[in-house]
Amino acid sequence: MLQQTQVSRVLEKFDPFIERFPTLEALAEADEDDVLAMWSGLGYYRRARSLHACAQEAVTKFGGLPECSGELEELKGIGRYTAGAIASIVHNQPVPIVDGNVERVLLRIEGKELRSGEPATRDWCWQRAEELVECAHKSRTQAVSPAVFNEALMELGALVCTPRSPSCPACPVREGCKAFAASKQDAIPLPKSRKAKKPLHKACLIITNEESRLLISQRPKGGLWGGLWQVPTLESDSKLPKAGVAEHFGVATTAIIREDSFIHETTHRSVVVVVYRTRETVPGLAGRWVGADETAELATGSLQDRVMRLGFESAKGRE
Repeated sequence: MLQQTQVSRVLEKFDPFIERFPTLEALAEADEDDVLAMWSGLGYYRRARSLHACAQEAVTKFGGLPECSGELEELKGIGRYTAGAIASIVHNQPVPIVDGNVERVLLRIEGKELRSGEPATRDWCWQRAEELVECAHKSRTQAVSPAVFNEALMELGALVCTPRSPSCPACPVREGCKAFAASKQDAIPLPKSRKAKKPLHKACLIITNEESRLLISQRPKGGLWGGLWQVPTLESDSKLPKAGVAEHFGVATTAIIREDSFIHETTHRSVVVVVYRTRETVPGLAGRWVGADETAELATGSLQDRVMRLGFESAKGRE
């Protein structure tokens, strides 16, 4: 949940999620739609599907969650970082964890002028972190547990060796820091190379019935927003003219009214959303009619949450 999501948002969702799925077995046995609904609002729904699949695979293959980092990495959705975190922090195994904070600390201590996020940078950091955690674990004078060592590295980066204006005077390892010695702590690591986001255009059509219920349908499993609920939506990599939207849904251009437009940013896409509404009956559109009080139980995503709220407000305004 904490991957690319603010702690404050996770705090709202964590306890209800754990109450609904208190054990690995409970999560494994749950329906995917239920898991997505409990995840709704956190975004990046691929994480929820991977978590669900991981629980199923762990129960089937290992009878529970394994302790070894190598076996953990065999499970869907668990990469090297998560495997290292579980193995070292929970089971105290001498394996490394490298996140953005640890990467920054290691690069500054060693004075490595490498670019964040690059494969070569990541490979070097993992190798160095592995050497350090094993050294700390095997020290004859003052052995440090892998859990304590890894958490200390992460906290050092989060609280002291921050991306901007690091608190070097308060740093316990500044005497051995090559970046500090060369006054390059603000220049290391080198900034990430930024790629322009690919645009995605969405035309969303609000259709309500006489009871102010909204027509929605579920997206196919897999892909971006897979398995989530939405109003009838047309997507394209290029702009969608009103006439083309009307033709796609099988209504006259004059029968749809532009209600709103906004930009929705994802990690890799800049989504241009135009919302239309119609009072016409649109034949051939499958789905279900829902009231405003029913959407909380569905996995929708923040983009469609906004569109649906607009749809219910529009219907209420016409009552």
